[in-house]
Amino acid sequence: MPRQQNAAIRLLKLVLPDIRGCRRLCGMNGINDPIDRPPNRLVAILVAAGVALQWLCQPPLGWWPIAFVAIIPWLMIVRYDDHFEGRDQLIIWLAGLVYWLLTLQGLRHAHPAIYVGWFALAAYLSVYGVLFVALSRRMVRLGAPLWVTAPVVWVGLECVRNYFATGISAAMLGHTLADVPELVQIADLFGSYGVSFVVVAVNVAVYELIASRLPFLSTPNAAVSRPTRSRIVAVAAAIIWVACTIGYGRFRLKQTVGEKDLATFALIQRSEVVEFPQGQKRDVDIFYNYARQTVTTLESTSEKIDAVVWPESMFSGGKFWVADPAVAVVPAEFTGNDDEFREWMDYDRQEFLVRAADLQNAFATSNTNNHRPQIIGGCGVIRYAADPQMFSGIVQVDSDGQVTNWYGKTHRVMLGEHIPILSSITVLRPYIPLGLRLSKGPGPTNFQVGQTNVSPNICIETAVERVPVDHLSQLRQKNALPDVILTVSNDGWFDNSSVIDHHLRCAQMVAVGCRRPILSSSNNGPTAWIDSRGQIVQRLATGTEGAIIAKPEHDSRVSVYVTIGDWPARVLAIVCLGLIAVIVKERYLAKRQSKN
Repeated sequence: MPRQQNAAIRLLKLVLPDIRGCRRLCGMNGINDPIDRPPNRLVAILVAAGVALQWLCQPPLGWWPIAFVAIIPWLMIVRYDDHFEGRDQLIIWLAGLVYWLLTLQGLRHAHPAIYVGWFALAAYLSVYGVLFVALSRRMVRLGAPLWVTAPVVWVGLECVRNYFATGISAAMLGHTLADVPELVQIADLFGSYGVSFVVVAVNVAVYELIASRLPFLSTPNAAVSRPTRSRIVAVAAAIIWVACTIGYGRFRLKQTVGEKDLATFALIQRSEVVEFPQGQKRDVDIFYNYARQTVTTLESTSEKIDAVVWPESMFSGGKFWVADPAVAVVPAEFTGNDDEFREWMDYDRQEFLVRAADLQNAFATSNTNNHRPQIIGGCGVIRYAADPQMFSGIVQVDSDGQVTNWYGKTHRVMLGEHIPILSSITVLRPYIPLGLRLSKGPGPTNFQVGQTNVSPNICIETAVERVPVDHLSQLRQKNALPDVILTVSNDGWFDNSSVIDHHLRCAQMVAVGCRRPILSSSNNGPTAWIDSRGQIVQRLATGTEGAIIAKPEHDSRVSVYVTIGDWPARVLAIVCLGLIAVIVKERYLAKRQSKN
């Protein structure tokens, strides 16, 4: 028994910080042997607590109330009155690495080679935790109160990561509240950034309240001391932010939408296994499996379906749609003459159209209305030139069996759909796999489905919030704002992981930010109908097969976010980048002086 007791005590000493260490961390007076910095073990515990809380409030668990206290342990680190040393930074980076590896672990299912990319992406995103603590500490030491510093730095860094290296919006702090309608309506003013700002402000207020009751959480350092007035302001500011957020949310939720009838869409989902590379036979099998799924859907409903929607690449069936044949140029690798090439190209286009018309005939006989719906399907698109352009695209086949419009993905997945620099070197292009040298699409467009304007997006474009917002901004300038945002994706690459739920939350926040309903059709999920308030009207479970018959409501509101973009967040990003520049310069000068 004594041996077991000693083992338990040793275990507690390893896991829990001692009281003296805790007092040192928090800067409490009365320590006889003061030290310059707190124990590393306690730093690690605080950092681990921070990332654990942040993970709990995101998918797969999604315990959103935790978001309001999730970064308090990191705020305690910001309050340190000692130097922020390399070992502290390393601890934060390692904890962040674990967080992002867990959050994005679904990426590894796509291909064995993706393990490297998964780790590299997690390693990169982990840097933002280090930057948050470092930049917040610098602002506090410059005299800025924590209730200003923490939200500014957090949102500024979120904005940076939405742009740097093509950008990624997944797992923004504001996304934790995606299923709380009253708290996310401000996204039509400031995007997800605004929601993140409020969440961080509440974290600061809760921290200040706790610190006011527990004096050992205060630091005696004059540079970062917190008078009672500062704490009161922090709490008052959070109360005002939350009150305004809820008030605005209730106001927006009560507004009437549905001023006109929109088209009815059938969003098709299957759980088809995809591979890289994937042979033509498998592409054809997937095509006919989706055709059968669509027939089953139309047989089971009496609704008049205006358009059926297939996920990304599912409509290809081993064929590209040939765009702009009138200006096509014979590619260098074609062995025949110009006439032979055009004859072959016209035959290929006609074969594509005949297949689409056959599908529509089957759809018409499957539905009691005998109506030929339009087909909006994810499909590869090629534009022939001396150097052919290939796009991850969506084609629109009207009820007469003609391709009336197509959209090419404007935001490609770096290293997944194109390789920067290498893809632009003509000599190397033949050696790069077809799927890794896709071209950027010509820009946003609208598909006309009856009287409904539909803005198409593909896959990651809704997971990078600025992309659909920019699309609507461009369409607004042309007086062509859509009624619906439609997104197709192939998340079969990610198995049934929480990556799919993160993708859905991104779409929810985009719906609020753009004030447009979002219809999502995806292989394996997320297939969902989201209204312009960001609420999920209907969703298919991940990994299942079926369809959603969506009748979205018209919303004529034009959001501030679409009108002015994300400039408020960009200003905060500029502040963060300025601080980084100052820190880098100071370290460079200090290193230079030490050499002299």
